[in-house]
Amino acid sequence: MTESTPAARPPETAHARRVMRVAQAFTELPGTVHGPAELAAAAHLDAALVHRILRSGLSGSTFVEAAPGRYRLGPGAARVGIHAMATVPGPRTARPVLDRLGRLLDAFAVLWVLSPYGGPSKTHAASAPGRYGFDALGLTPAQLVEIGQSLRAGASGHAIAAHLPRPLIAAVLTAPVPAGAGPGVPRGAAGFTAALERVRRTGYAVTREEIPGWDALAAPVLWGDTVYGAVTVLKPSPLMPRDLSLLVTATTAAAEQLSLRVSGTDPVPPPPSRSPRRTEDRPATPYGTTDW
Repeated sequence: MTESTPAARPPETAHARRVMRVAQAFTELPGTVHGPAELAAAAHLDAALVHRILRSGLSGSTFVEAAPGRYRLGPGAARVGIHAMATVPGPRTARPVLDRLGRLLDAFAVLWVLSPYGGPSKTHAASAPGRYGFDALGLTPAQLVEIGQSLRAGASGHAIAAHLPRPLIAAVLTAPVPAGAGPGVPRGAAGFTAALERVRRTGYAVTREEIPGWDALAAPVLWGDTVYGAVTVLKPSPLMPRDLSLLVTATTAAAEQLSLRVSGTDPVPPPPSRSPRRTEDRPATPYGTTDW
């Protein structure tokens, strides 16, 4: 049976799936403005059907007509995304995780999150300055803002960019390397693409002096198959150990924990019993026996 067979699924359900496929096609094509034919090819649907879906979406501003016969996602689609992002846990949830990570590794732990405004970039969500903080990085305020926003530089930028759709990765590549970035930043497209491939293969990013004098390791925070952000630990380059196994284990564990919380699948701990287990009986984690 095909998708449109009434016996397989109610017609209204099949139509809803087609609408979602058209909306998804906008995220899979390069650029932002598209015609019905190219959207139909990406969504594997009939062009006339796609045209009707686009026209019906104008009333709620899910789609807007940017030019005659050319469409882009509109404020109605943005409202859905903004509402979805407003439901994920905020800094109050992330800070205890980052604090334990920073104390364990004697590092500066930061959560960066993806920002889509004006092109893909990142923004600071939470951090746990212990021994180090932003002031220790030796950057001017302008450099700190530019490097902090860029996905071209730093382990966090690589960890996030590696999980973006290909059209958005292409957009990241058109952005310049930020002023103040260190000698370790891949300047060309080939080096940057290779760095993203390593992230996909290993599950984490390591950068050496992409901020002058600092090394970093980052792991992506995912919401299903969509990247939300990245947990990053930074240490002065002379203090970054050769053996990164502890940093990798601890940072990826922190990112996985935040991924569970973002997705809403993190199990709620049971209420304490009258006779709680002794600390030494609790299973060990990269953070010792301390619960998250």
